[in-house]
Amino acid sequence: MPTADLSIRRYRPSDEERVLELHGEALRDANAYAEGVPEPDLDDVEAQYLDAGGEFLVGLADDRIVAMGAFRPVEDRTAEAFESLRQPAAELKRMRVAPSEQRRGFGQQIYEELERRAREGGFSELVLDVQAHQEGARRFYERHGFEVERRVEIEAFGETLDTVFYRKPLDER
Repeated sequence: MPTADLSIRRYRPSDEERVLELHGEALRDANAYAEGVPEPDLDDVEAQYLDAGGEFLVGLADDRIVAMGAFRPVEDRTAEAFESLRQPAAELKRMRVAPSEQRRGFGQQIYEELERRAREGGFSELVLDVQAHQEGARRFYERHGFEVERRVEIEAFGETLDTVFYRKPLDER
């Protein structure tokens, strides 16, 4: 996979509109967008990620946000999905790359920086969930050492979501 120049920095409040656009673009492209589903974490990135002990990064190419990703300490309801979660654990969230910019290594660069920062932040484990039909995302995470914890069907927002939960220890290389 070719890599291109990507400037990575921490989220700023002025990024909000583009982050929401990118989120929608990427999920629509992956056939994973659900119209009308609330996104409270994206409505207040600072409180939900930065002030909560997590991180939210944006990647810029030609001064435009084309990639993003985040992690935050695992919330109780997320922890319940995992057996014997190693604490402190962080949940990887909102990994997105603009459809027109995919396959350029941008997701890889965002992920590597997030993992580095999670390790430096003292997190022992990363966890995440992804819809089962998102095969590209699943291959990406498995390539990066994530292992399937379990697969469940979740009823949410009037839909049944076939969801795969992944985990990866950070203190083992």
